[in-house]
Amino acid sequence: MTASLFVYPEDVRFECSRCGDCCRGPDIRLTDEEGKAIRALDWTGRVDELSDETATERIDRGLEILRKRADGACVFLGTRDQCMLHEHFGEAHKPLMCRIFPFGFYEVGGRVAVDVSFACRAVSERMGPKIGDQVDSWAATLRRPEPGARDRHRFSKKFDCDGELLWEIEEVLLGLVDQPESTMMERVRLLAEFARLALTSDPSTEAARTLREVMAKALPAQIRARSSATGMDKTQRALFFHLLFLHLNPTPASLRGLSSKARAKEARLRVEAANGFERPDTHPWIDNRALEVGFGAVGEVGLGYLGTDEGTRHIAAYMRAKILGQRFMREGSKELPLIEALPRWLMLYPMWLWTSKAVAAERGLAEVERADARQALRLLDRSYAQIDLSGLPAKQRKAWAFIFMETDFPSCASFDMTRRTEARS
Repeated sequence: MTASLFVYPEDVRFECSRCGDCCRGPDIRLTDEEGKAIRALDWTGRVDELSDETATERIDRGLEILRKRADGACVFLGTRDQCMLHEHFGEAHKPLMCRIFPFGFYEVGGRVAVDVSFACRAVSERMGPKIGDQVDSWAATLRRPEPGARDRHRFSKKFDCDGELLWEIEEVLLGLVDQPESTMMERVRLLAEFARLALTSDPSTEAARTLREVMAKALPAQIRARSSATGMDKTQRALFFHLLFLHLNPTPASLRGLSSKARAKEARLRVEAANGFERPDTHPWIDNRALEVGFGAVGEVGLGYLGTDEGTRHIAAYMRAKILGQRFMREGSKELPLIEALPRWLMLYPMWLWTSKAVAAERGLAEVERADARQALRLLDRSYAQIDLSGLPAKQRKAWAFIFMETDFPSCASFDMTRRTEARS
């Protein structure tokens, strides 16, 4: 497998800091072979509390994952933040998801898209060399794409497209993200309008290609000349904060061990917490705990770093990485149609703004600083593309789809999150 097969964000850096954060993150999914191999390991005389019964567990649809402790950490995380699988049996015995973190790999159009998780402390802090130095290790770890493998991707409910066309469209999106004369708010509006007007018909026709080219050239100046967006209505506001809650508060593994009655009680508590945005004195949750400050205090925090040129370059680099890595087109284990994935991807911007303000407010700051923005991206990217909205009740799922697809939701949310508001009683 050659380096030219990999497509990755060239400005991202990584060198493992051995902080152990990734062992406290999302579920590690196992293949059948990995599950059998891990359950077959003999821990006798090595770590007394580990055995084949405590190593893995089955969750929804029979999926096998590494078991977690009550505190949310992997059962194999040692006291010195080291992996006990690696320590006692060698790196080859770790699941592939663990060995390749913070990277993800997706075959698209004969190439391999490389996703990078900004939940990783080293990636977020730009530690180490540029990730292009990792190409040789990727090539040694991954299998070569199968010749002639199916390469069709969902574009919309009516149309699909091949990988090369998907890359072609995403090159246009990358160009729209990189608009030095536009603010980040204007870029969100630009991308949302491009998706609404240029990505609604069969993408493979010559007319559709011409329309994309024309709009990519004309829209930036048009958006800059228009007045700014308006804020969210009541329904959009509820959806925004519910979605934000899901991203910032992944369901803890400890809930799986509770009785159905206890789980229902915890579910009600989480719904109440998600609805807390309705009162400025209610304390928002991050990482499954209530902050010391209320929603009103978060709204009072100024943009600070978020409104600087450096802040704009920061979020633009992140959004480029999500396009190149293809993770924005995923919802759990499923692939989203491109036109559905785009508005969800754009929602990362207003969610980043609010989360940065919340982190700053918790530290008692009046303005967001760079460290707050980096921490916010780590929190959001930890669960990004893992939130599966298909499990919602049909009526609620239909309402969410309408708001995402039929309203200018990302622009409205971004407008609200850029404003400094006063606490209301």
